[in-house]
Amino acid sequence: WGSREREREVEGDQSMSSEAQQQGARRRVVAAPAASNKDKEDRESSRDDPDGTAYEPPEDVPEGTIAFRYNKFQHNARIACFMLPCMGILMAYGGKTTTSTVVAGAMVTYMLDFYGWKEGTLIAVWVTVICSMATLFLASMHLFSVSIYNIALVYNMLAFCASAGLWGTLQFTSLQRQYPRMVLICERLLFSLMPATPPVLLTWATVAMVGAGAAHYYLLAYLSIGFVLYVMPVRSSFRVVAKGRSKKLGPALDELDEVVMGRFETSAHSMCYTVLPALIKTAVHHNHMYSTPDDLADIVLLHSAPPLLVVALAYRGSLWWLGLEPQHYKLVRGILGGLLVLAAAGALEVRVVFHAFRQYIKVPYPWDYVAVSAGVYGLALMVLAHFSGVLERRGMWVLLNALGVASALGVQIALGMPFYMLPFGCAGAHFCVQFYYKRKLWDYVAFCLTAAMAMCWFIAKSFMFLDFEFDPLPMSIKHVCLVLMLVSLSSLLLPGLVAASKRPGLTGGLLALHAGGLCVLELQLHCQFKGIYPPYLVVFTTCLGLYLTQHLHAQGKSTAGSAWLMGCLYASKLGLLLHPAPLALPSSLLLCLSISPIYVGWALLP
Repeated sequence: WGSREREREVEGDQSMSSEAQQQGARRRVVAAPAASNKDKEDRESSRDDPDGTAYEPPEDVPEGTIAFRYNKFQHNARIACFMLPCMGILMAYGGKTTTSTVVAGAMVTYMLDFYGWKEGTLIAVWVTVICSMATLFLASMHLFSVSIYNIALVYNMLAFCASAGLWGTLQFTSLQRQYPRMVLICERLLFSLMPATPPVLLTWATVAMVGAGAAHYYLLAYLSIGFVLYVMPVRSSFRVVAKGRSKKLGPALDELDEVVMGRFETSAHSMCYTVLPALIKTAVHHNHMYSTPDDLADIVLLHSAPPLLVVALAYRGSLWWLGLEPQHYKLVRGILGGLLVLAAAGALEVRVVFHAFRQYIKVPYPWDYVAVSAGVYGLALMVLAHFSGVLERRGMWVLLNALGVASALGVQIALGMPFYMLPFGCAGAHFCVQFYYKRKLWDYVAFCLTAAMAMCWFIAKSFMFLDFEFDPLPMSIKHVCLVLMLVSLSSLLLPGLVAASKRPGLTGGLLALHAGGLCVLELQLHCQFKGIYPPYLVVFTTCLGLYLTQHLHAQGKSTAGSAWLMGCLYASKLGLLLHPAPLALPSSLLLCLSISPIYVGWALLP
């Protein structure tokens, strides 16, 4: 923050101080000046300390003051998660006119920024944004003739363009000196728009590609991502935590905790998140809302899943806007979470298990519902017991054992397994409970072996008797089933190895083997049958695999070489989307293996 003696308040502080006298303890924004001319030049050229560790709050400021710091915008990666896909969608929708406008504006902005004309660069950013909004509006004129309600869609397009302009504005560190309050307002506006407009545009694009039958679930997925990324409490990039205040975000916060969004914005987004998916379901399927059990399960799931996520994240501050005492959040989380988990489990039983896997359930009615309910609700109760903390009490391992055995028996009976296979599932549940309490690797290995026997029996009885040859690779259905068994066994072993093993080489080798088997399975299923393994599953497994690769390597659970191989295997699966052919996977894998050492080769050095 520097050693200069004077401190400069932003414009408007006089009016704020008068309001503070009238309303009590009102916040003020105080900017600490730079240390020297050299520091000033560094900030002007955006060479700040990215973590803000070089800055300290002023000493002699009134209590409750929020200190403004000159800093880079720290949430670019978070904003880019929604910003970049939506930019691509709007450029594809607007056609050549919008694309040309964006490209020309980007070139002019880059040239002005290269010559150091900051004011001209900022003006060029907003001129590009306004011209893009005009082209999108003209390209959407035909939507108004289809339905007047398309005004909402066009409004979201224009609001997203405005958020892109706000994002660009926050990159100008020179504005922090001249208009620090405007920088804070732009940051709050950006975080207020990101959970609202991008999910609408992403849902619209998804519906245009795959149809509107499951539009409510698409919106629920995108809103959930937006809620976690932007609505959850996030520290502002331009505020300093006052002395004496905790830097850790907890369940109970207030306006002085230097978060980006305030109480009103957070509560509005939380309410919309819990209501909008169910409203979309009503709008699309209002003619047959309660005609089938699946429709009823949809309604229950859409009303229970969003509040369940909000309640589950209460320990991270998702309910801070309620203003409850810290001890009350645990009570609310326990009661509401239990009820919502039971409701969601029942809806998933009807909507997923009986809807998609009915042909594998061999027990006649009504015993099929009894067996499946025992398995589903037994698992749900175990999850509830774990997160509520009751399993830490003495003697609760007996209850957990009983729930695990009942759940395993219910699933095995529902699948029609013979009596000689039932002890394997029960033994697997027992060894899993033992590992939960004792964390011994041999208990987990025993659980994996017993569970793998039941899983291999199911795969052999359900698929291996078929006579079918795959085209992408010269493999029969039996070979694919063997690969599936291998991937399933490695999937069972990996969580225990990550939790209990101290050998990163062994864990990394098994992770790479799992990634290779998954690539083979996706190649065969995605290329052979159209629709049986859709593209979004390929994208989902790729993103999840890349995230786990980076996370496990950062935690020291895998070696650099195995992490590099895993990253190449998961990234190469994206080649299947561009050209679903037998040579797409090996060619993209060779491309990743040849290019990636340039970026990760330093990590392989001793």
